[in-house]
Amino acid sequence: MKGIHILLVALAGTALTVSIAFAQAGQLPNHPGYPAAGVSPVTGQSLANDPGQANADGAGVSAQSATSHDAASVETASDPNRMRIKSSPGAGLLPVVEGPLNQVEINPAGATSTKMN
Repeated sequence: MKGIHILLVALAGTALTVSIAFAQAGQLPNHPGYPAAGVSPVTGQSLANDPGQANADGAGVSAQSATSHDAASVETASDPNRMRIKSSPGAGLLPVVEGPLNQVEINPAGATSTKMN
């Protein structure tokens, strides 16, 4: 049984390695800031993953880099039930809301929960 688990883990690791090795560079985001003008004197290959990319310079580069992920980092989740809260009496107590929610009479501990018939 252990041999099967080792085989499955090895196959999963191989699949992950192959998927990373064949990843398409065209799907990566375009970004300024990594100049790629160098060529290896030995092999003649480019020394960067994105040859021809311009260097990031200018007044707005820092501002652009600081705001590049703003749209993805803002929480846009909203709960319409939050608008129903009228007041919150405090810790451990249910808030007072509009509508049928929390209109249940609370059973004090021991009143009828332990009653035997």
